[in-house]
Amino acid sequence: MSIRMGIAVAAGLLAAVGLAGNAGAEMLVGSKAPKPKKVTVSGCATKGTPDTCTMIAGPKGANYNVSGATPPVPVGTKVKLQGTVTDKMSLCGGVVLDGIKWAATKGTCKK
Repeated sequence: MSIRMGIAVAAGLLAAVGLAGNAGAEMLVGSKAPKPKKVTVSGCATKGTPDTCTMIAGPKGANYNVSGATPPVPVGTKVKLQGTVTDKMSLCGGVVLDGIKWAATKGTCKK
């Protein structure tokens, strides 16, 4: 075996070990997805823009899109709801919630 061939083989082995080492490091670190954030909101659902949208105001100026609730959240009724925050985009705007569970509560809504 010539010196050039020996250097080429050694370089190839070092490269393979380096790549394998990086793959192992990535496997150790892992890639855990963040835990979904659940929110609980009480208030009155309102029509959004367009009219097919249903929104509910949350604390600190948050505006939640609850259009995907089944059964739909009734507009003009005070409710308490819980849902999971998503990163989905919507024509309605606001923070889109999934897995929405709601119940009517006592109280009235402004007209």
